[in-house]
Amino acid sequence: MVILLWVVLILFSIVKTKIVHYSSLCYFPLTYLAALQLFRVWRNKEPFGWSRFLLGGLGTLLALIVMAVPVLGMNIDLLRPLTAQDAFAAANLNAEVHWSGIEMLAGALLLAALIMGHVLHTKGRYRASILVIFGGGALFVTTTLFFFINRIEGYSQRATIEFFEARQGEKCYVITKNYKSYAHLFYTRKPPVTDPRAHDEQWLLSGDVDRPVYVVCKTTAAEEVRAIPELKELGDKNGFVFFQRYR
Repeated sequence: MVILLWVVLILFSIVKTKIVHYSSLCYFPLTYLAALQLFRVWRNKEPFGWSRFLLGGLGTLLALIVMAVPVLGMNIDLLRPLTAQDAFAAANLNAEVHWSGIEMLAGALLLAALIMGHVLHTKGRYRASILVIFGGGALFVTTTLFFFINRIEGYSQRATIEFFEARQGEKCYVITKNYKSYAHLFYTRKPPVTDPRAHDEQWLLSGDVDRPVYVVCKTTAAEEVRAIPELKELGDKNGFVFFQRYR
């Protein structure tokens, strides 16, 4: 497992094509080695050793980052200088996303679990320490998903999802231009097209189509799409620009 882990890490560092599936192969040896360490601690009632400090350090860093995200969300202007060179990211920050501060609870739960686990470990209660950290980790993941997923989506793609959902029930084609996404295939709730021409972008943009065509692109590609004479701009929102082509 150690060999597999290092092979994947080294190859992923060397190859130029950074596909997440490559690095995902690390999960198998990592989880095995982690389980092996936990089994040793549980069976022999031994201390964690150096992994205790690594877990504490990384876990604390993660908890602090998660706790900082709501603060940044409530003070979004602090992030704008970081997006000065990225028009799309800057437009994403214009999304109306509500942060109350209660979202910090997710990071606080993880931090509390780490502290409690450390205290139990120093008292020699190694099994109890494992259970507390596992339980705290489970609560951390659950609360993070609950508090953050919908809000992050608000910045990254809610504008497009709302647009796609508005096309449900309408006889039309919906495509994205100059960026890849499956969102329009899911949120428009449309059955697979039977006309093979519908898979041809050029036909959809300038051919003899049988229904309206909607095109979505990022603001960074808007000028290129605006140059297509058949398309009429409908508007833009949070980094995305929407176009329509009539029959």
